[in-house]
Amino acid sequence: MSGAVAAWGQTTLSINGATAPAVAWLFNEGLWRGMLAGVEVRTVIPHQSVLFSLPLEISATVDYFRPTASTVALADDYRGWIIRGALVWQAANPVGVYLRLGGGVSVGERYRREVAWDSASAYRWFPARSFVASWGMGIQGKITRHLGWNAEAEILTGDELGLLLPLRIGIHYRWGTE
Repeated sequence: MSGAVAAWGQTTLSINGATAPAVAWLFNEGLWRGMLAGVEVRTVIPHQSVLFSLPLEISATVDYFRPTASTVALADDYRGWIIRGALVWQAANPVGVYLRLGGGVSVGERYRREVAWDSASAYRWFPARSFVASWGMGIQGKITRHLGWNAEAEILTGDELGLLLPLRIGIHYRWGTE
């Protein structure tokens, strides 16, 4: 079914880069900071009638998070993969805002104490696997007919992930009918 949707609608392949800056007064006491690289595939949901004419897309994303290139690991740092899906609503085309709402799983490691309640216990990397919810808002535009750009602020949260605010930029290639 996904092959038929991709053949009928338009599909976009994106390469993204992002950062999650330490913002002590806003998220996670400033302990998490890092970089993200990812690949996303989005397909427009074709509309059959005027009753369903929302510009919706289905997206599948694979991202890799890594703490910034530093020899120091901080408490609650996360490194690893996030695999997720989302619905994306576009307000306008060729340049316009879009909203994203989705979920997935984190498959990585979190830097924390060996014994959570013991402040004398040593820190080390532990497996961090959990459900992840994400929502974001961004703007996208076109460079050429098939090449475009996007910029987004997205919140990711999960049990073993903490609360992250990636500031994401990307370039995408679109093929199919428009």
